[in-house]
Amino acid sequence: MKKNLLLGLLLLFLVVMNGILLFMLFQQGPNRRPPGPPGDFVVKELSFDMNQMEQFRELSKGHMHAMRSIDERIRGLKDELFSGIGNEQFTTQHADSITTLIAQLSKEKELNVYDHFEAVGKICTPEQRAKLNIIISQALHHHGKGRRP
Repeated sequence: MKKNLLLGLLLLFLVVMNGILLFMLFQQGPNRRPPGPPGDFVVKELSFDMNQMEQFRELSKGHMHAMRSIDERIRGLKDELFSGIGNEQFTTQHADSITTLIAQLSKEKELNVYDHFEAVGKICTPEQRAKLNIIISQALHHHGKGRRP
């Protein structure tokens, strides 16, 4: 009897915990990413007209292509770096050279993001530009907590 009661309480506890977990999983909180592509958020928040939307889509397409290319190169360099672990012919100088290349690509990536948002600012009206600056500032301050621009 005691064993059945204990199992029943354990089962009830697990059901309640699963319910709480599901609620938290599907809850739309302030730190959750808005649905849809990242650019849709900017288009909506800045109330772009059709011409601005077309320009923004072209800018975004080029930006995403450049970012993917840089990411692939970084990934390849990291693969090369970590494949050297345990290899006696892989020197510290070789590792230093690879990490320097990774740092240069990371710099290129950050400059690409900056250039992208600078170009987006150029298609904005002064009011939209002010709002874009606020969006960028908020994204930078939440950098460690989620997605960034």
